[in-house]
Amino acid sequence: MMKKIYKAMIGLGVMCAGTLILGACSANNSPYKDYAANGFDFSVCYDTNGGTISKENTNVVDTYRSEQVKNGIKLYTPDDPARGGNLELNVTRTGYFLAGWYQVRELRVSADGVPLDEEGNPCTVEQDLLDADGNPVYDEKGNPMKAYYSEYGKPQGYTYAEKWDFENDILRRDDFVYEEGKYAFTLYAAWVPNFSYEIGGDKKSWKCNVCGTEYHGDKPDACITPIGSADENGDIPRCNSISFEDEGYIWYSASSYRYDPTLQKEDSAIPLPAWGESGAMDYGKLSTPWDDTLRAVYRTEADRESGTNPVTGQLTNTGTWDEETATATGNVARYFGAWDDGLWYRISTKEQLQNNAGMNRNYDLQADLVFTEEDKWPDIFSTGSFTGIFRGNNHTISGVHVVQESAQDLYGGLFGSIAASATIENVTFRDVEYHLNAASRLTGAMFGLFAGELSPEATITNVKVSGTLFIPNTIYIPRPGRDENGNIIPATKVYDIGALTGNFVTGGISPNDIEVESDLYEKVPGSATGELREK
Repeated sequence: MMKKIYKAMIGLGVMCAGTLILGACSANNSPYKDYAANGFDFSVCYDTNGGTISKENTNVVDTYRSEQVKNGIKLYTPDDPARGGNLELNVTRTGYFLAGWYQVRELRVSADGVPLDEEGNPCTVEQDLLDADGNPVYDEKGNPMKAYYSEYGKPQGYTYAEKWDFENDILRRDDFVYEEGKYAFTLYAAWVPNFSYEIGGDKKSWKCNVCGTEYHGDKPDACITPIGSADENGDIPRCNSISFEDEGYIWYSASSYRYDPTLQKEDSAIPLPAWGESGAMDYGKLSTPWDDTLRAVYRTEADRESGTNPVTGQLTNTGTWDEETATATGNVARYFGAWDDGLWYRISTKEQLQNNAGMNRNYDLQADLVFTEEDKWPDIFSTGSFTGIFRGNNHTISGVHVVQESAQDLYGGLFGSIAASATIENVTFRDVEYHLNAASRLTGAMFGLFAGELSPEATITNVKVSGTLFIPNTIYIPRPGRDENGNIIPATKVYDIGALTGNFVTGGISPNDIEVESDLYEKVPGSATGELREK
């Protein structure tokens, strides 16, 4: 049980002895008993019902003399300025609007007795009701009480009746009998969830039936959750269960865009997410918590599975709410999304590529891009390790000018390194210039016109490269040395340089007219790989 939180002693006019802010559970162990002992035995509790004043689960209690109530008293909402001073209390609840204060609160059920959540959806999941300490809660007959949830994870909601009219209603009680630990009269804050939108994911959630680990995406072959310490060989035991529960498709956060249905009805429609001028998907008033990109939106799961009848134009919310019962129905407009893995960008200009450069991002080229010597090719491309997807759609990127000035970088080229997970397809890189003005002295460094290092496992399809590799005579070349006895030590190979790629892996690439301008190296005649040799 919650105890007293704090007590405010300023009276409300001449009618009310004081206002208390108490723990929400009961009137036991509260200053209310002290007031009752002094004749202020009639309590009016404003149950905030999950709302917040100074903290969650706190109630406002006004105390009166019972003879005053026989003549009738006017009640004030907690936030009424008539209270004055520090008794004007703002009650809020994030994600909800206050429909009013009601005399009756009951658990929400359908006409045939099925529990409903606060959106009006059937609660099909049953769990034991637990208290704040995680212990089961029992009813008066000793039976364990149950909590019910809908498929969207929402608990059973409430329905309300007899809304209090603070302008015209007067509270009178002729037959009041004080009972310790009970409030004389209670009004419940009726919270209606703000109307919102959700776009469902197309990945399912799977829960291991043995250890409870959740997986997103395809159903796992086995659970790999660690369940113990490493053995003497360093091996960590795993759960290894092959039994999983299908928890359905994952829904994107409902905290995306909300509107108050008491406002304008035109707020019930929002534009469909679309590709913006930045090259990224513009979600507008929606938000996405995952690093995935929306491909299309559908009204039904069946349409999404078949890829037919995608939504165009705008998303609409046709939910309603009833003031008499303070309940909403269908206030969350749920659509079904089809998503592409990863962050995707549609690139139509060189500025979009420059501004959205990233090693683990994906690009869908929409037009030819023409660079000049003054245009900066992103450093993160020319020195980092690319792990994403570059879909060229048979377009050309020309005129890229890269100058390698740092002796710290291990890889360098149009792309520094292309990882095993990367895909580059259907694109031509023409008239590329790569100036290798500095190279790392660390063993294993690689440099080339297209890439310093190209993983053999990378997916390279229909990629054409032409241009010039410049290697000045200032580049570091390892020289033979002598040991302490004066014997010659052969030069140690430090790095690899290839006209196309540093490690001479060229699967899926067509090297066209690659030139090498260098006092140190020349291209091996007839070498399709762009291999170099010292002059």
